[in-house]
Parts: sequence; structure tokens; C-alpha cells
Amino acid sequence: MMDLIPNEPKTTGNYYCTWDAQCDEAYARDPDASYIPSRDEMCEDFLFGERGLLRSFDGVRGDMIAVLDDGWDVPFGARDTRLFGSLEADPERFPSLKDLTPAERLKALSDRVKALGYRGLGLWVPTQSPSLVDGKEFSRSPQEEREYWETRAKWCREAGVLYWKADWGAHRGDEEYCRMMTECARRYAPGLLIEHGLVGRPLMETEETGHETPERVKQYLRAVLPACDYLRTYDVVHELKYASTIDRAAVCLAAASEIEGPCAVLNIEDTALIGAALGCAVGVMRHDFEKRRKYLPLPPRPVSDTVCALRWQRLAPPFAANAGSLFISDERLTDVWHCPERAKNLWPSLPEGDYYVTAPAAVSRNMPLPEVTPAGTNKPYVVCSRHPGTGALCAAVTPRTVDGEIDVTPLAAIGLKGAAADAPVGLFGWAASVKVEFDAPVEGRRVFAQSLLADAAEDVTDRVVLSGSRLTVPHAVMRDLCGPFTPEGGLPALVLRLV
Repeated sequence: MMDLIPNEPKTTGNYYCTWDAQCDEAYARDPDASYIPSRDEMCEDFLFGERGLLRSFDGVRGDMIAVLDDGWDVPFGARDTRLFGSLEADPERFPSLKDLTPAERLKALSDRVKALGYRGLGLWVPTQSPSLVDGKEFSRSPQEEREYWETRAKWCREAGVLYWKADWGAHRGDEEYCRMMTECARRYAPGLLIEHGLVGRPLMETEETGHETPERVKQYLRAVLPACDYLRTYDVVHELKYASTIDRAAVCLAAASEIEGPCAVLNIEDTALIGAALGCAVGVMRHDFEKRRKYLPLPPRPVSDTVCALRWQRLAPPFAANAGSLFISDERLTDVWHCPERAKNLWPSLPEGDYYVTAPAAVSRNMPLPEVTPAGTNKPYVVCSRHPGTGALCAAVTPRTVDGEIDVTPLAAIGLKGAAADAPVGLFGWAASVKVEFDAPVEGRRVFAQSLLADAAEDVTDRVVLSGSRLTVPHAVMRDLCGPFTPEGGLPALVLRLV
């Protein structure tokens, strides 16, 4: 029996982030509240209890860091943003840690997430130090700010913390402050990975931040991409997540292509199939116990999509945003969603209206743009890459929000060029057919294929077409191999190998 997927995870910056689950739990607890205190869900039992959040993701926890999001280091009820940034696990939220030093608290949390099988602990960190302590407001000099973060970096080194997810804060979008935080971490906690974010809002049309000009965004990215390990494309509205994420990824990758030397890996958050296909890290927010779909008119988002991407990245881990060539289609597609009036206590709170997001029809890394021939009026987005290290090729045909429907995939015939005949090929999403052109003749070889949710490959040589250097995979192969494993609302994902 052949298994095309390695059992051991790669060392990556992929993580599970608690934020969506915090929002989910808070709204489910009190849907009529005028303010949903998502921060107040963060506590010891929420994470580690009998049905604790971190008990999701059996089988792939070792592929992820567990990141505790906004609220872990402030008292219950904290709403004044000047309080944030202590990096001291709050003793009321984590009563078992109350008698420990700050570094010891972090070490205890790190040990507990590792005991559950995760790679280690990550922390949401604002780009600021607290400016309100014991009811008194004060400010720090630049040197005092640096010393503050040096101390926190030392705590994290002692505790074995693996990741800082830097987000909002008083110095949001300040390249110099971001660089200073990274410098402190790299000097005093060399194993700590630092993530900064694309400064923006959940809905950002062509001017990526809604406030900043495109040139300002490029300036920020050119400064920050070399000054962190990961760059997050930032939160999106779920109904328009695929178009938004592809557009932002294209903006970030284009900026990275102008950088020589060290450069961050992109993190595209929860749209994991885009991460797999573009060689980007993922910041997972869905989970097994999700309730959110019960009160928002959204399709289900099973964790199977995430599992597939994480298992694929054991074959082709995320790589730097400036590694190799980049091609972005001139053609742009537009997704549209009519938003009904949304309750003020839901995120994001939006007035009724039509919302549009445009994105490149295709993006590719280290290989030519895909050929996409739609079966009907609409085209899908297609993103793909060839891994600069392993040679593995991956392509994703992503859903769209069009014609009044959310997350529908227009069928199309997809053509991919530049595959290595001795490397795996990953295919995510529905397609009428996929034609792969290799760098050597493939006639006479056997073809094995495996759902990324399965533990064994099947010989599909008689169900595909091999001609010269081309392999054509019909729709039925993906349907038959992936269908039995893919839950409702999940997307198929397949790995192929020539033998």
C-alpha cells in the first residue's frame, strides 16, 4: 500500500488562531448583547477544558503552532486598548498560573499546548506597550520601548514561545516600530518567529487599506517584508474571502518581488487552499466545534480544507514571498455580495448594500500562468506554484461569490505547465478537467493518486490520459477519490505522483 503523504510534519509557521472561536462562543452565549466581548472568552477552560478549543484537529496538531489571540494578557472586561501589550498571562483567566512569574506562566502555557500535540505556543501581541497602568497614563521613550520588548523577548526565550502575531496597537503600520520589535526578538529570542500584518480592514477594494494609497501600501510592504518572518494578508469578510485573499496576496507578492535578500513568508489566514497553492503559510481560524454558521447565512467551512492544506505542505512547505518568479494575470474578476443589515454586535458590522471585490483571475509562482477555459459564463480564480526546493507543483481552483451565491466554483478546464515529472502534483478544488504538462515524457509511466484526507494512494493509470509529456485528469477521478472523504461544504484535494 502506497501513501504519498509523509507522516511527519515540516517545521513551518502555520498556526491555529483562537480569534474566530472567541467571537463564535461569545455570540452563541448572548446573541442580543450590544457589545460582544470576544476577549472575555479567552480563559483556561476555553482552551484546555474537556471540550476545550485546542482539542480540535486530531492528526494535524503537530503541523501547527497554537496562537492565543487578543485578550489573553488583560483582565476580564478590558476594553481600553491602552491596557494591552503586557505579555503577562492574566491570573484570573489562568488561575493555575497565578503564583508564577511572567516567564513561568508562558512556559506553563507552552508546555500545555505541546502536551496536546501542537508544535508550541504562539501569542497575539499588539504593536505597542501598555500606556495605562494602575489607572495612570504615561509614555515611554524610544529606548524605553526597545527595553520593554527586549524583556518580553527574554521571557519568551525562557518559555520556549515560538511565535508573535503582531497586530493593531498604537504603532500599527509604523515600519520602524515593527522593525524594532523584530530586532528585539531576533537578538534575545532567536527561535521566535515574528509576524506583522498588511495594515487594513476586512473589506478593502483597490486601495488596499481603505485609507492608504497603493503607493503607501507598497512602501510599507517594502520596509516590513524584510523585517519579519511572516507577513499576514489580514482579516477578510467571509462572504468574499477568496477574492479578497487572492487580491491581497498578489499585492504582497508583487512588492516582495522587488526585494533582494531575506524576505518574509506570506500568511494568508484561513483560506488554506490558497496557502497550499501559492506556497504561503496559513493562520487557521475554523475549528471542529464551530457554531458561527448557525447565526450567519454562510456555507459550512469544515476543517477538512485545512487538513488537506497542512498535509500537502508536508510535501511542499511555505517559502519566502520573493523566492523565484511571479506572474499575475492582467484579467481581473469581480465578486459581489449583497449584504443584508447586519447586527451591530457581529463582526464585521456592515450596513445593507452590495459589496464588490476584484482580484486577478490567476496568480502563479515559479511556473507560467494557468490556462483556464470555463464551461459556462463565469470563470473561477486559479492560483498555482512550483516549489523552489522540492519541485512539487500545486494548483487551486477557488470558489467565488457570484450570481447571488456564496462559495460556488464555476467549472473550467485547467491547463498547467512546468511540472517536474519526478515531483508530486497537488490539485485543490473542482475542475472540469486538469491537464498537466511535465518537463519530460510521461507516457508509459504509472499514475498514483490519493485524496489528501486518505491514507493510501490508488493506481489511476487507466482512468487518466498520458500523452507525450502531458497528463490529463478528468473530473471523475477527483470526484471518485475525494468524494468519500470530503464532508459537506468541503473542497476536494488530491495529490498525484508518477512512478
